[in-house]
Amino acid sequence: MPYPRRSFVAWVWPPPAIARRLWLAVAVAAAYTGAVYAACAVLQPDKPVWIDELGVANAVVVGVLVGFRTKAAYDRWWEGRVLWGELTNHSRNLCLKAVALAAPDEADRRALAALIAGFPVALMKHLRGAVSLPEVPGFETAPDRPAHVPAYLAGRAIALVAGWRTAGRLDGHGHQILDAHTSVLMNVCGACERIRTTPLPGSYLSLLRHGLILALVLAPWQLAITLGAWAIPAQAVLVYFLFGVELTAEEVEQPFGFDGDDLPLERYCETIRAGAEEILGVARAGK
Repeated sequence: MPYPRRSFVAWVWPPPAIARRLWLAVAVAAAYTGAVYAACAVLQPDKPVWIDELGVANAVVVGVLVGFRTKAAYDRWWEGRVLWGELTNHSRNLCLKAVALAAPDEADRRALAALIAGFPVALMKHLRGAVSLPEVPGFETAPDRPAHVPAYLAGRAIALVAGWRTAGRLDGHGHQILDAHTSVLMNVCGACERIRTTPLPGSYLSLLRHGLILALVLAPWQLAITLGAWAIPAQAVLVYFLFGVELTAEEVEQPFGFDGDDLPLERYCETIRAGAEEILGVARAGK
């Protein structure tokens, strides 16, 4: 089925998720540039011979730092997406192979479905702050209070598979096959924690922001002398893209939160839950 065509307006709109903060930066830049233009109109200063060279040098430095910043932030966002895709695939494979190799009964199917559906929710909440076991769907009445809820649920899944091996419902080779998928749960958790707890080096961010502020302060003087009143929209466009890239990178470098450009973790959790329940042939509680 071909993708539906979109109008040009739908292709351009809506505005970026960082629009509010970006509009504020653009407004401040436009107001400052307007003040600089008014001062130049009164003072009629000569254009300093060094201002073009300084502008070029600052543009080169800022360009290099913005490129590094954008790539580093996007790499973190993309790695997070890959990890949650890996979690989705391994969850499905675990359910499929558990059914084929262990032929679990109804109780074990429901137990596995609850663990597979609960783990991504626990991981999502864990990456966004503290989480307790009763906050995870399917475990609201659980008496345990583990400090690390994702690890607790992963351990329960591993123990469930090991119990099948002990009961003789799963041979050693089958246990190895399923264990490869249950082990991925904590591998994904650890990798996501690494992304969350390892910020970009502060020195890079400071240098980039110093360069952006320098451009915001100095460029209007150069533009006002050269372009006159056209300096105001020119500076607004410049700030829109330079600060827009920086603000977007600031959001996506931590991809597990609630910002508009963060990963849709709730949707991934729902996909994993629906897949597990369908494969294991169990219905959601209350349906």
